[in-house]
Amino acid sequence: MGDAVGAPVEFLSIRDIRSTRGEDGIRALEAPGHFTDDTQMTLFTTEALIIAGVLLDRDGQCAPRNLLHHGYLRWLATQAERLPSISLSVDEPLGWLLDIELLHRVEAPGATCLSALASGELGTLQSAINDSKGCGGVMRAAPGGLLVPGAGLGSSPEEAYHLGCEIAAVTHGHPDGIHPAGALAALICCLMAEASLEQALRTVRDLSPAHQATWLASAEAIGRDGLPSPELIAEELGGGWVGDEALAIAVACAVGSEEFDEGVLAAANHSGDSDSTAALCGHLLGGLYGIEAIDVGWLAALDGREVVNAMADDVVAWLEHQALGQPLDALDAEFSRRYVLPR
Repeated sequence: MGDAVGAPVEFLSIRDIRSTRGEDGIRALEAPGHFTDDTQMTLFTTEALIIAGVLLDRDGQCAPRNLLHHGYLRWLATQAERLPSISLSVDEPLGWLLDIELLHRVEAPGATCLSALASGELGTLQSAINDSKGCGGVMRAAPGGLLVPGAGLGSSPEEAYHLGCEIAAVTHGHPDGIHPAGALAALICCLMAEASLEQALRTVRDLSPAHQATWLASAEAIGRDGLPSPELIAEELGGGWVGDEALAIAVACAVGSEEFDEGVLAAANHSGDSDSTAALCGHLLGGLYGIEAIDVGWLAALDGREVVNAMADDVVAWLEHQALGQPLDALDAEFSRRYVLPR
């Protein structure tokens, strides 16, 4: 939702936003209600991590970074890009998301993600693929807080942090592009364990390198004074084009808000990467308040909501399966078709 709210004003200065939307800027989800590559890649991340969990359950091992890479290559194919000339194992599923027409929309995808994936190389924490610290890593990392392979929901912020970093490292090599993704995943993990945002931020600061811990503390302090103005965001936190700035803007707006809508709108109304910062704020406030906090009119206007809902249902089904310790054959046939690989 945050992504779709911010998308129409991405790349606009606050001056231009105000000149076209009024002094208060964008105030609601605008037609056509499209989400962007941020949500597209988040969905492909989710798909890959469910598959990773299934493999771990079935075989006792999995390689999340490889599954994530293959998932992002499938996303690359939706953007009318040729898949790199690498050999995809016959045991790798093509994934159900490839068949969703609306996910083939090209909504200003990030250049770093496109170029890194088109190279055919796999970036890792041990072997950086580039020196990019753009926000294209953190924007897709929230599922790492829900779907740590082998870990119960909300049980391991440390593992979620590491997984978030792995998610970003596939395409982004600079620490400031990697660690914000780890921080977001760990924040989501904490929120799923019913921590307050203040408690979650304290935990994540302890997991973060010193530079990021200081940045997060500054963002939280700004938010404690209330919703930051666009001018304050620009002066203190930047435009959100790089990972640490994007997460800091989201944190400040989430801390400063009392409702989902006002936090997301504050994260969208600034001179910068409005869809990514609003998306990240949406992750945090969604983790705090749930879907019930989102305006029903916005939900009705969101194009593609049914795809996100279907993926969310699959996440819940998998988490319940894990919690109950059920065998794989207890999963329904449709879930198995989507995520259970042939032996």
